[in-house]
Amino acid sequence: MFKKEIINILKNEISLKEKDIGDLIEIPPNPDYGDYAFPCFILSKKKKKNPKELAEELAGKLKISRIIEKIEPRGSYLNFFINKNKLAEKIIKINANFGKTNNGKKKTVIIDFSHPNIGKPMHVGHIRSTIIGDSLMRIYDFLNYNPVGINYLGDTGLHIGKLIASYELWLNKKNLKKDPVKELLRLYVKFCNKEKIQATEGMDELASNNEWTNKAKEKIKLLELGDKKTHRIWNEIRKASEKGFNKVYDILNVTFTETTGQSYFEKRGKQIIADSILKGHAKAEPEGAIFTESLGKKKYILRSNKTATYITYDIGAAYERYENYNFHKMIYVTDFRQKEHFQHLFNIMKIFGFEFSSKMIHLPFGTLKFGKEVMATRTGNIILLDEVLKKTVKKAEKEIKKRKTKGDPEKVGVGAVKYLVLKNEPIKNVHFSWKSLNFEGNTGPYLQYSYARASSVIRKAKNFNKNKISTDNLEKPEIALLKKISFFPETVQQAEKNLNPSLIANYSYELAKLFNEFYHSCRVLESKKEAFRLRLIDSFRTTLHNALHLLGIEVMEEM
Repeated sequence: MFKKEIINILKNEISLKEKDIGDLIEIPPNPDYGDYAFPCFILSKKKKKNPKELAEELAGKLKISRIIEKIEPRGSYLNFFINKNKLAEKIIKINANFGKTNNGKKKTVIIDFSHPNIGKPMHVGHIRSTIIGDSLMRIYDFLNYNPVGINYLGDTGLHIGKLIASYELWLNKKNLKKDPVKELLRLYVKFCNKEKIQATEGMDELASNNEWTNKAKEKIKLLELGDKKTHRIWNEIRKASEKGFNKVYDILNVTFTETTGQSYFEKRGKQIIADSILKGHAKAEPEGAIFTESLGKKKYILRSNKTATYITYDIGAAYERYENYNFHKMIYVTDFRQKEHFQHLFNIMKIFGFEFSSKMIHLPFGTLKFGKEVMATRTGNIILLDEVLKKTVKKAEKEIKKRKTKGDPEKVGVGAVKYLVLKNEPIKNVHFSWKSLNFEGNTGPYLQYSYARASSVIRKAKNFNKNKISTDNLEKPEIALLKKISFFPETVQQAEKNLNPSLIANYSYELAKLFNEFYHSCRVLESKKEAFRLRLIDSFRTTLHNALHLLGIEVMEEM
């Protein structure tokens, strides 16, 4: 909130660009060292001076302002102290737009996230991509970008061939109508078991003489050739799957700009590959497989039978998305195990001459572990996402009743799951625990409860917004809360820059802790400072509301 003020003070005295100055400014670990700090190490190298001496020299030259009341050197740092009265005056005037900027200038950012496979139920493994992607959508929208959320469904590949074959052989129409997700899972598991039985009789599951594997491959070939019956079954499977997916998205309050399957981009991907052969960027082997040299490896981009590989679809999708959206950047939110795939995709697009390849980014995330369970769809040993969410909501309802408090169990339960995912950096592994439903500690319900507590104080106030506000004689808990609120805009911008919603999640927890410390230390209603403290509480509510919105967590006025 006050970085710009510090940049303006520094820019006339040091030979660094404004952006570079802003990137270097830090928040000291100890508030006694100031509110902001500027390290002089990089500047000292440019000026060939000792960083400590440079800090002392600059402190003598820099001029204070109405906002920055003191600048002092400490070691190799310049420390800036904010005028706390001016800080308070600014904070108590914030509104619902607090933290928003025009940084994006409506530039389009595509976020490819969630992407479940059709014919398979969404399991807990899908939750991180879905929740992280949704949070990024909200952050980019908040900063005035034009976010485009794409759900890229896995509607091709060998698993689709297995589903189509099993659908023809064993479909129970009543079961499909009653619970499409479970019926499709039953069919898939049955097919995989048949395939596995033959494999145990002396051949690999993917061996060329495995009868069941070959059935699946034949269905894929028919699908790509446009066989009407095969395409009809594929379409029925897709519709049934999307119906199940949408139930989960409704619970999570997640929406997409566009939902498309991999298969949609098959034709375009093959066209681009054909062009790349003519340009000498790709080669054909004698048996017909197409490959290109990527990152020191031979990377196959089309099979010998002319069917597509996963990268075939991704090549076509990337091209069409740039053609349709002219994106500023495109972010793929997927499991870290796909890291190499995306390294090859981006490199191949570069080899093929597409300059927008530099705008393609992979955001990998770690695993979500749920107890000791190991997930495998082909054996049916999976933890269904909708069942986890339902169980979470039920447990939230029990917790609310136990505490004899109010609250919407779905908002509490879903908020707990989202916060558990988002408080961790994306790349880190997450262990699911029912402790995430606790109303104390670093949990979603704790944040929701803090918001409700603040709302309760505002409701009880009789003269809110009527009395004259004085910002004199600020106490330590008030100053700590004011300062934390002021850091919100910068936190959002750092979360966008680093593709890391956990910065906002952990900021929210620290903010709520400071509010609760203030609440327990400072009397509000009927105190001499009631007017100021009510406005401070309202500013806290506004900030926490905005922060939780960016995490996709709903607030409640009462809990």
